Amino acid sequence: MPRPEYRGGGVGLGIRTLALAAVAAALLVGCSAPGGTVEPEPSAEARGIRFAAVGDSITAADSADFAAGDLGAASWATYAVADGFTFGGGWAEWGATTARMADSVRPYGADVLVLLAGTNDVAFAVPFADTAANLDRIVDRAGIDDVLVVSIPPMDALPAGADEHNDRLADLADDRGWRFVDASAGLRTSDGRFRDGLSSDGLHPTEAGAAVLGAAIAAELGRPRE
Repeated sequence: MPRPEYRGGGVGLGIRTLALAAVAAALLVGCSAPGGTVEPEPSAEARGIRFAAVGDSITAADSADFAAGDLGAASWATYAVADGFTFGGGWAEWGATTARMADSVRPYGADVLVLLAGTNDVAFAVPFADTAANLDRIVDRAGIDDVLVVSIPPMDALPAGADEHNDRLADLADDRGWRFVDASAGLRTSDGRFRDGLSSDGLHPTEAGAAVLGAAIAAELGRPRE
């Protein structure tokens, strides 16, 4: 898929990142559960967690060298790091299907594997049975027991396809004993498309959208594993 230009992308973890993290926090409060319940902050102990990430352009975004930890402002991983978690490497590439990911990953020294995959599988009509087999291969090759599967963001051109994929991901995670988090919920309208200002092309999150996604992933990383 064509790579959009991010305005002001490729920044480090500085004042600008912290400001975007604040935007994410505000948006998450607006998307809290009925009754105003807000997810608790990760504990100090949880913030020592080291995560590895595997994905496509949603994860790589504008990162100069994702695997080396040179993360861009449009990558959700930037905001998980800003929230106190440690980046432990990984693999992410624009246009990658789950098959490409499974062929490319290697073992990572991390506590949790964060897997955000499937947007390109949906776009190319890959059968979900093939996607599931590829996800199994990714987990096996990464060598990390604690797996966090993340919902894919909205696809404005294929909202039903993204929703169906996420439903199947949740079922697969439950079957495999992996964790699942619908971190994309804060990006999504009631009709399954991006909320205003959170995507410039209906497929990739903006920096503000990445901050929402990263904050939701960080909240799950900080939750004790059951």
